[in-house]
Amino acid sequence: MKPTSDLLRPLNAFTAVADTLAGLALGFGGLAAVPAHGFWLLGASALLYLGAAALNDYRNRHAALGMAVGLLALGLVFAWAGRAVGPALALAAAIVLYDAALEDTSLGFLDMGACRGLNLSLSLAIAPYPSALAIAAAIALTAYVATLTYLSRAEVGGGSRLRTRRGKLALGWIAGLIAVSLSLTPSPFFGGVFLFALLARAIPLFTPLWTATDAAATRSAIGGGILLIPLFDATFVAASARPLSALLVASLMLPAMGLRRLDSAS
Repeated sequence: MKPTSDLLRPLNAFTAVADTLAGLALGFGGLAAVPAHGFWLLGASALLYLGAAALNDYRNRHAALGMAVGLLALGLVFAWAGRAVGPALALAAAIVLYDAALEDTSLGFLDMGACRGLNLSLSLAIAPYPSALAIAAAIALTAYVATLTYLSRAEVGGGSRLRTRRGKLALGWIAGLIAVSLSLTPSPFFGGVFLFALLARAIPLFTPLWTATDAAATRSAIGGGILLIPLFDATFVAASARPLSALLVASLMLPAMGLRRLDSAS
């Protein structure tokens, strides 16, 4: 049986928490204004993600069902404490739908993207009034994760050059639309700084996929792309003129990267 840490993939849970933290910052105009109950949603996000990981392992390896159910249920309890049980139920339903029916279908990548968008939206559900920038962040995150999932179909046995190039072109469109939209935000400068940092890491990460279609190259790009999610989220927070909150969101990359190095060394 796989170790618990392998089943749950805890390093990626930090990227899920970054989504919700970014949603809180965007929904309340900075983390300092978030009510105490809102921070329960960080735990809900982590637990729902870990439950999703365990459920996926159950589907593929017939293990960890009890763990998956327990984590998902506990995540819903945390969401109830954070006053966002409705969106959490929608997220849990999307998770179960992916693992039960859609993972190996042509719609699976869209469902996975929706899971991440719903994860960020947990916070927006309790915000006084979600801003247009917050909604744009949820949509952009949905598109980004859906594209990573589309590319990940080549992680095991390699993929076609057409698939990898389609994925790269989609990532390029997403980056371009974000760059253009920054001009309409409260702080194009801070948003641009974070976007530059994001692109500086993403471009060398995904460029090899233009010619390489083997499983190893795809796995490396997808793994790195997931670890970029906190910085992706932070770009929108920075564009809302909350650079300190953005730095806190982006800092969730650090424990994720540290755990990844430990995992690679073991």
